[in-house]
Amino acid sequence: MAVLPTLRLRRLLSTVAITAVVATPATALVSPSLDLDRVVRQPVLTDPGSGSTLDNDPVEGPAAPLVAGAAEGLLRVPVGTPLGGYLRPPVGGELFGEQTPAHYTDLSAGVSEDGTPIVHVPDEARAGHSPFATISPPSRGYHDALTAKAIALFDGTDWSVLVKTDTIGSLDELTLAVAQRVLDRTGIDIADGLVLTATHSHHGPGAVAGDSVRYFWAAMDVFQPEVLDRLVNDVADVVVDAVGDVGPARIGHTMGADTNPDSLNSFRRPRDPWDAARVAEQDAFRRRLGVITVDRIDPSTGTVVAPLAVVMNFAAHGIMFDVENHFFSGGGPAGAERWVESSYDTPVVAMYVQSAAGDVSPRADRDGRGRPTLQRIERFGELLGRQVRALADGIDTWQTAPDIEVASQRILLDRASLGYAEDEYPHEWGAVQCNNADTAVLETVATDRNCVPAPAPDAWDLADNGHAENASFVPLDTRVTVADIGDLRLITQPGEPLVEQGLRLVEASSTDPADTFVVGYAQDHVGYILPDSRADWLMGRVEGTTSFWGWKQGGRILDATAAVMAALDGTAPVPEDELEVSYVQRPWVPAAAVPAPRPGRVVTHPADVTRFDATTFRFEGGDPVADLPTVVLQRQDADGQWVAADVRGGRPLDRPFEYALTYRLSGDAHLWVVDFEPPKDWPAGTHRFVASGSTGVLGGDYEVASAPFDVRPADTLQVLDVTRDGDVVTARLAYTPVPTNRRLLDADLPADRPAPVRAGVVTFEGAAGVAGDEVPEIVQVDANTIHAVYRVTLPGTDLPTVTGVDVWGNTTG
Repeated sequence: MAVLPTLRLRRLLSTVAITAVVATPATALVSPSLDLDRVVRQPVLTDPGSGSTLDNDPVEGPAAPLVAGAAEGLLRVPVGTPLGGYLRPPVGGELFGEQTPAHYTDLSAGVSEDGTPIVHVPDEARAGHSPFATISPPSRGYHDALTAKAIALFDGTDWSVLVKTDTIGSLDELTLAVAQRVLDRTGIDIADGLVLTATHSHHGPGAVAGDSVRYFWAAMDVFQPEVLDRLVNDVADVVVDAVGDVGPARIGHTMGADTNPDSLNSFRRPRDPWDAARVAEQDAFRRRLGVITVDRIDPSTGTVVAPLAVVMNFAAHGIMFDVENHFFSGGGPAGAERWVESSYDTPVVAMYVQSAAGDVSPRADRDGRGRPTLQRIERFGELLGRQVRALADGIDTWQTAPDIEVASQRILLDRASLGYAEDEYPHEWGAVQCNNADTAVLETVATDRNCVPAPAPDAWDLADNGHAENASFVPLDTRVTVADIGDLRLITQPGEPLVEQGLRLVEASSTDPADTFVVGYAQDHVGYILPDSRADWLMGRVEGTTSFWGWKQGGRILDATAAVMAALDGTAPVPEDELEVSYVQRPWVPAAAVPAPRPGRVVTHPADVTRFDATTFRFEGGDPVADLPTVVLQRQDADGQWVAADVRGGRPLDRPFEYALTYRLSGDAHLWVVDFEPPKDWPAGTHRFVASGSTGVLGGDYEVASAPFDVRPADTLQVLDVTRDGDVVTARLAYTPVPTNRRLLDADLPADRPAPVRAGVVTFEGAAGVAGDEVPEIVQVDANTIHAVYRVTLPGTDLPTVTGVDVWGNTTG
């Protein structure tokens, strides 16, 4: 999480200004005018112990044959909810850089196809309409869908359920809430075995950081209990599907390394505290690429029936867009998941699980600074996905009856438990922005080492059990979890571990490093987790300034993790929790939807489109408080019937990525805009969109279909460098660059370079006749230039006319 993406004073002052809201006691944030008939009060979540499946009971006997299930679903975050992860500039405001009118105006038609005027409302006005945005601007739509994915494993006695979400992080109260709702709905208690992780997307939902971490509101916006409640339901839905569909399975894993020549991640923090030998070890660790594969099997023969799930464990911070982006996206991790899923013939759940990514940024920068961002996401996904699939295919060690054991400990974070001497770290409730040079100007709040002390937690929260798990400025406790699945060990960390912290965790484990996966952003979120190194902490930067308990915080978490690992090894008892939690969620009144006067009315039908161009479908739907339309792209089959277009192993195309989804408040109309750009390999034919949703009132469901439109092959291929050498004629066939498009042409090249047509036919027509070549020579000229060279033998001295077509029917025109 980057509360301060840069250390510029302007941003810092904005952060301090927000503190007036962030430091407000939670009780003061509850409106006294709540409509008591509509108020929602969630039950108190009480957990007397963080739990363990471990009993070391020999009576338990050997594990039963493994059964497993996997599922995925959408995080249906309402458009208008702010994005979480950065301190974002206000809409229409200039916090950093410049905003153009395109940032906050709609350039679509002013009149619908039936003649109804459309009066566009600027986003500044829409900010007042979005009930979930307080500090940050409201989101405007989806670049690609946010998802939750779950893999459930059961050994006949114990569950291990691995869940990932496209969010900035996980909180302990979120993990417990998901487990409780699964229990309520299924009767299955997964609380001790649930591992909830986040991809750390800075383009996921804000407003979900609770009252226990109010400092995060600067980057997440003020907590909205309703948004968190919806998130819990969405995640629970996926877990219920996974545990409800288990069957005989096998699990395998392997540990490799990113071998991309340019590397798909890099350090973003200086290595000053470490010697050259240690830096080399850190460098190898950041490249680690772990892969776990789960297959459905026939229990009588052990043969594979179908692949079920693939997990990739890699370090790459969840940052792709900058602060000016107002559209949800899963970023690079989601791009990798999509590529892996597309590589299978049947639906497979691909799950990206972050490793120690606190000081590691993603890299897919073939275009200088990585623009255009959407193509960069797709490039990162393909370059990582190729390696994931190769590692998955090479797994040769499988477990069909692994013993599953999961253990956790809940620990305190305070000066005494961290081992500080009396005046060594003088901040009783923690501190923020330590060692940020710019805080030196804030003489009224900055104290020792330029830290901004955290205010005391709310008195009511301390009164019940002496601990502040509900209403504090920074985290005052956390939870560590380790899961053993036979030979495989998953070591979780409750926040953003730096590479050195991850390396120390693996060194502290008794398991083989190749069997040991570090899982960051899991179970809870305490900010960045630096190693126990005062020199590292004193460097400040974003990692140090968003670490709340000084240089000993990482060592405290490492020691607790090591104690849990010792319990799993059978060399020590399971450590007792240092506190019991009782999570109390603030009551809320559900946001009311603004009525939709004409839901299901078409505003603009899509036009016919050639590949690489774009077409748009606009319709009126419901207020995003109640409506997130499901938009299905259908194609017309050979019998004239409409069927869902399928992607990624046979999934119906019913969510953003192939298309973008935008919301506009236009007069009194809730206008939803679908932008579709068919890439080079999109099937030609007749298509239509079918959108359905709800206005949030009785009888408010709607469905609307667009007029049919045709997707046609492009005629923009380029023939380049036609040459003759005696009777041999050569030519290059390439795609015309589309650097401003959403979709990627070639992952191995910058977006502004002609991309080679790697599969196609080139026809040479000269005085001596016609010849063709369909097996090009692919020539790597340099790092940013690749040629597809087609060659024929054609007697004569003339240069023939050359035309080409790729395997999808795109031509030279």
